[in-house]
Amino acid sequence: MNLFIVVLGGKILGGNVEMHDVRWVIGETIEATFPQLQSEWIGISQGLHLDSYKLIKFVNGFRVSLVKSNNVATPEVNRLWFLNFGGYRPSDMLEHHHFELVVAPTIQIAKKKACFKWTQSVNKIHKDNHALIDCLQDYSVSLKYDSLGRHDAMEPDWTGYRVIG
Repeated sequence: MNLFIVVLGGKILGGNVEMHDVRWVIGETIEATFPQLQSEWIGISQGLHLDSYKLIKFVNGFRVSLVKSNNVATPEVNRLWFLNFGGYRPSDMLEHHHFELVVAPTIQIAKKKACFKWTQSVNKIHKDNHALIDCLQDYSVSLKYDSLGRHDAMEPDWTGYRVIG
């Protein structure tokens, strides 16, 4: 079983622009996650599409894997956090976003560890959202120290426009 982070796009009732959301889902393949992605989408199902996705293997020097758990979190010191930051560019009306996955024992430490690759061009950076990624269906996230210290950058394995709804 694999952990994927996915950026979805689609329409919402009454909206004037496309809405986006970030989801973390599990499956053997990205296609196996489509039913979960469709059920979690809060917008109009017609036209729901993938904008990008990434298979998560390594974060901050830890191997990320999934273990069968019957939906009970494992008591790990370090945990996997999702952090979404927002910021503004003087020449653009839209708020820009950057998200990271971070391994840390607490959200406070996770926020300090999160790295920004775009801070020089963005003003008023702030944390919009965070979430603990621990239990997914019947699996828990397992973090094992990686002696090579590997970290997968938040660069997508795939980008494009793939309709799933």
